[in-house]
Amino acid sequence: MAPVGPLQNDDDSREAKNLGCMVKKADNGTSSVNRADEPRERIVAAAREVFIEQGFDLATVRDITRRADVNVAAVNYYFGSKEDLISEVLNLMMEPYTHARIEALEKCEAAARPGFPVLEEVVGALVRPMVQFSRDASGARPLTRLILQVRSRPRESTNRFFIRRVDPAVFRFIDAFSRALPDMQRRDIFWRYNFSIGAIMQVLIDSDPASYRLKQLSGGLCDTDDDEEIIRQLSRFICIGFQAPAIG
Repeated sequence: MAPVGPLQNDDDSREAKNLGCMVKKADNGTSSVNRADEPRERIVAAAREVFIEQGFDLATVRDITRRADVNVAAVNYYFGSKEDLISEVLNLMMEPYTHARIEALEKCEAAARPGFPVLEEVVGALVRPMVQFSRDASGARPLTRLILQVRSRPRESTNRFFIRRVDPAVFRFIDAFSRALPDMQRRDIFWRYNFSIGAIMQVLIDSDPASYRLKQLSGGLCDTDDDEEIIRQLSRFICIGFQAPAIG
């Protein structure tokens, strides 16, 4: 779903005037916000936190509005439904990463013209943005947690979101890998791309400070706080996987 901005045209003036009743009042009786778009921003921020903490299924609109300090009506006003709010949160979190990996892919393709893109460069365009943009300022990986929820508990709204907003980028990479490996069947490209995404997601979730699974399992040999090391290890692994002989 494309981002939905605050309703500000003349036809919606009555609803906008009534927005004050959707925003909870501070103890002194004044509004806790100063601009009409602030409740929307707070809803998105609160939804992001609640979805990460509780999951899409367990999170309720009331949980979100309580944290955002707005009434339930504000969610309906800005987003229409919980499902649309999920799509908005996913879009805002994934857009920078999606843009970065497409930009990196376009650079490596431009550098290779008129020839084929280099496999290692295509893999780098896939891996580096996923590793770097999945980590927030605290070092956690909230985007990875949300994507894992989407993949493990699919729902109609998230399926639609991935078809509209994610699949076009996936097909760009499939095409790039096909050009980098012109002798490989497209079927095998799809398989190996999917294996690559699985490897990346597994390492990212195991390097999240919430678990530090890989660091603990290796007795500290694997420094999963070092994103450059993660990128090097993943890129090498994925390149070798793509170059393996085809089956059958």
